Amino acid sequence: MTMTATDVRRFAYRQGPGRTLLNPPFAVDDAALTTATLPPRAARGDRGRPLPRGTWELLAGARYPRWPVAAATDPGQVLLAAFGLQRREPSNAFNDHRVIASVRSKFPVHVFLVPHRGAPAYLDLYRHALVDLESPVVPDGLRPSAGSVAVVLAARYTDLPTGYARLRGALTELEIGVNLRSLFTAADLFGVPARLQGAGSAREGRRLLAASGAGAWGPPVTVTLDGLALPPAVALPLAGDPPATHDSLLDEQAAHWSVSEAAAVAEHAFDLGGEAADAGHGLPLLANTGSAPPGGRPPGGAGGEMPSWARVLWQRSAGRAPKGISGFTVTPCPVSSSCVADMAAFASTPAPSARLADVGRRVRVSVALQRVDGLPGGVYRLDGGELRSVRADPMVMTAIQRQFGYPLTPHGACGIRHSNAVWVLSADVNALITDLGPAGWTLLQRWCGWVAHGVCTASAVHGLFARPARSFDEHVLGNIMNLPDGQIPVFIIVCGRTLFAEPALDLRP
Repeated sequence: MTMTATDVRRFAYRQGPGRTLLNPPFAVDDAALTTATLPPRAARGDRGRPLPRGTWELLAGARYPRWPVAAATDPGQVLLAAFGLQRREPSNAFNDHRVIASVRSKFPVHVFLVPHRGAPAYLDLYRHALVDLESPVVPDGLRPSAGSVAVVLAARYTDLPTGYARLRGALTELEIGVNLRSLFTAADLFGVPARLQGAGSAREGRRLLAASGAGAWGPPVTVTLDGLALPPAVALPLAGDPPATHDSLLDEQAAHWSVSEAAAVAEHAFDLGGEAADAGHGLPLLANTGSAPPGGRPPGGAGGEMPSWARVLWQRSAGRAPKGISGFTVTPCPVSSSCVADMAAFASTPAPSARLADVGRRVRVSVALQRVDGLPGGVYRLDGGELRSVRADPMVMTAIQRQFGYPLTPHGACGIRHSNAVWVLSADVNALITDLGPAGWTLLQRWCGWVAHGVCTASAVHGLFARPARSFDEHVLGNIMNLPDGQIPVFIIVCGRTLFAEPALDLRP
């Protein structure tokens, strides 16, 4: 059943201002079985293309903010730069880190590649290969023109544990936005024109996903990468069979009420029309001039040099805490004005479609700052790419921490009070759904993910973590950020320097 606009408003209210009133207590068992790293059944065969070596060496040869770093010769270079494995942290209970952020590293967004001719493939990072789908169904509408490949990004709701309940839908759509931004960023790094296909391609993608195996999938998005083609397929080493419980979990969870509800909300995104967009960018256009960042001087370091792009992607982090402690630790530190200017430039980069850009114009971007060179602590508003002071308040971070959903406890770390920036994305959700229709909620989540990954990338340039979060009291946070009536915080990104760090195992091939 597809939800009406009124149903979607209720759904949004229960996740936001009405969360504590109308929902049971939110609890996630991190030991619960999930299918987060399980390839679809059709993507476990023995034919495909090994991913190229040397991608990280190319990225290590160019420093931020210069791009492109090199001309791509293989679609796998772009895919590795967008989604590749980065590191394994010995004391971290969650999955290996990738270029992209994910809720407890569940990575519910899966990547498929459709060539001009031949079988489509699935990106399997642990096999380091694009694995051909067996018995594929490829709608003609997904086939790109000669000399291009189509990348299909699809979120599988069933990859998030049942404890996330109705957040399953919103979080997977947020991660679609995160992955979309990462793909466009990687395309920029390799000088590849990238175009987001019209939303009508979601129905074509649905048929591909249904043929790939069990699981409940959200509306996919398709991006065309021009000037690239797949090399011929070769024999691959066979993958080991996953435990039978994982496949059965995909079937069982597809009928869970939270999945059905999420699918009903997202169904409207399948009906969006619109033509394919012009080529877009994930990186701020100012960055490819080779000059200093938009804010001026680079961060301190040996010779004042900016990090390489390989280092930027490696440093991308959502924060850490010691083993046995949840949350994130932060150490107080000053940052330069160029750090915040970079974040603002990435947050202001428009999404690559008219519909997402329309959503972005309806979202207010605010930021709480402290310990920033030349900027007094307080609340600021992002307007036309520039920060405008709203209220000076040296205690603003302490106030934000008090209302955060995960407080400081003997078993949980919360370092917001020491953070340098807390970005707050807010919207009049009721008006947005009225103006844009029921699909407005899904588009809002994707736009927030687009901005979040941009802020994460800019933070990594300056050695900071950036933690996307939805754990806050909407009413209290709205007052702290001086939001007008009707504006509801829908997403935040906490940025600071981690207090806890440890050696990590490099997983980059």
